[in-house]
Amino acid sequence: LGPQASLEEPAFDAVGYRLLTALKSQGLPVVIGAIHGPEDIAKPSKKSAEGRKFVNRYFTTELGAETKLIPATTEQEVKTLVRALGNFTPKDLTWRRDRGYMLAQEAEYSSAEGVLCLRGYVRGPGLSCKHLIHLTGHGDFTLTRISKLRDPCPLAAPRGSIEVDSNSENVVDELKPGEEPNADRLQPYDPTTAEQTWPTAEELATSQDSEMMPPPPRPRPPPARPAIAMIPAPAIGSETTASDIHSETATEDATMGGGEGSESDGDEDAESMGTGRSIAETDDGWDVSSNMTMEVPTSEVIEAEKRRRETLLERSREELEFPDEVDTPLEVPARERFQKYRGLKSWRTSAWDPYEDLPVEYSRVWEFEAFASTARAFRQQFVDDCWALEDGGISSLYCAVYIRGVAPSVFEAQQRGVPFVLSSMFECEQKVSVVHSTVCRLKEFTEVIKSKEEVEMHCGFRRLVVKPTFSEIPRRASTTKKYKFSRFLHEGITACASFYAPVIFPPCRLLMFARGSSESGGMELAASGNITGADPKQLVIKRAMLTGYPFKVHKSRGVVRFMFFNPADVRWFKPVELSTKKGLRGHIVESLGTHGYMKCRFSAGIKQDDTVCMNLYKRVYPKWYPPAWGGRIEDSPETA
Repeated sequence: LGPQASLEEPAFDAVGYRLLTALKSQGLPVVIGAIHGPEDIAKPSKKSAEGRKFVNRYFTTELGAETKLIPATTEQEVKTLVRALGNFTPKDLTWRRDRGYMLAQEAEYSSAEGVLCLRGYVRGPGLSCKHLIHLTGHGDFTLTRISKLRDPCPLAAPRGSIEVDSNSENVVDELKPGEEPNADRLQPYDPTTAEQTWPTAEELATSQDSEMMPPPPRPRPPPARPAIAMIPAPAIGSETTASDIHSETATEDATMGGGEGSESDGDEDAESMGTGRSIAETDDGWDVSSNMTMEVPTSEVIEAEKRRRETLLERSREELEFPDEVDTPLEVPARERFQKYRGLKSWRTSAWDPYEDLPVEYSRVWEFEAFASTARAFRQQFVDDCWALEDGGISSLYCAVYIRGVAPSVFEAQQRGVPFVLSSMFECEQKVSVVHSTVCRLKEFTEVIKSKEEVEMHCGFRRLVVKPTFSEIPRRASTTKKYKFSRFLHEGITACASFYAPVIFPPCRLLMFARGSSESGGMELAASGNITGADPKQLVIKRAMLTGYPFKVHKSRGVVRFMFFNPADVRWFKPVELSTKKGLRGHIVESLGTHGYMKCRFSAGIKQDDTVCMNLYKRVYPKWYPPAWGGRIEDSPETA
């Protein structure tokens, strides 16, 4: 910067500012800046003072008020800077305070034994062989031995002429037989969980009382009819349950005529209905899931991708203007199209059983009875295990850790010159559950982010590829807390992102990277937030709003059309309450004619320019995506 500093020539380019935004979202310690430049900058002058003032204001704005600036132009100022660095106490980040971690300075791999040895300074509470560890970008592993080593950069030199062997190791902790940490990710699949359980004592007593009553008279047999082949409905534990659930949801969304939600889940529909495309392919067949694809796309593929992005942008704007509005299809009866939906008397207070009609995926994930209490207990248990080692643990010491079960591909995949990052895991953090987080979209990201679209999550030390489901966070507390499903992640709104992933105990920062523009083709920082917990019982409810328009009105009564198109649908949805965009409430009185007209009554006088709405709801679930925890993309809930 120096005296030539100006707003027209910033210190960072576009990529630098994106990196700075990511660093600030992840969390930065206190930053120390060194002001250096030509010797004339140290001379007291008006121009030099203005330059220093600009640099100070710039650093404070970008890096926080705790930023310290120290001049480092002359030799004496450089010595002052070195002394300040030596006396400076770094500020620890909240999300990694209770975790042990290491930035490996040396790495050795034994292909014969599959053991990876990392050497470096251990930070945080320390490490223990009783707990699993995570290698950032590679997965979870087990420690077999932890040893202390001679510090290559000691604070004080050894006394006298005593020489310490640099190759000697002092074993502090070693994995004992029978104490291996549990590495199970999913619950075992049991197809009998969907079957009817043994009757309770009350049900048995009721059945005995009914047996004591005289049997009712036997009805006369009906006349003989030709036999009809009946197709049994798939059970929860059957092999087709998971795909059926997604395909039924897809079929429903695909039939939305002109509604925003019709295409919101359209990609998922095509995947589940067996079109032969890859799950990560776009409509034009371009696989966008692999960052390692080196083939140059053709001009036709680029144009198709641009058209798809324009369509998504148009649908996102339409969703903001007309949220959750769908059109009743003409070729499919509404009672079939919305057969999985229900009406609610009150969105905030109406009850909804969280264990009702769960998909088979929920039989494989783990649930916590008291998540916050469990997190505190496991965190304290980890600290106690670290302190129970020799001399109070290995925190802040130079150590060697030995990791078993490391495939050769892990060592080969690590880029040369990039150190391994090792972090400890609390108990149960390897188990898969439904993880929830709060995310807020960045203004700099201009692409559309759709629910159930593949994104990359950086959760603390973890790197996950997930397909999150976005929902609106309820503002008021209630006995049955419901999160309203959002088809897109809009700008300026803090939403809840739910996805299948290994359990992560908060506090933990989250960075979400999504695919940027077609010109760059890479992943860009799209949103940031925090992990809030893991709870499969959290209700994410999707709303479908059917709209109709008054045809004739008289005081509080009116004839509404274009909501349904046959009398059977009117009679089917008669118990559901109506509302209008001007705040009235009402109900259906009866059907009128044969084209779906209906007589309605409202709480006050209705106007001709009002819009009549009927809100229908159904529960939605995150998309099953095994690569989030290291599985194969083709693994189903039954075979994972």
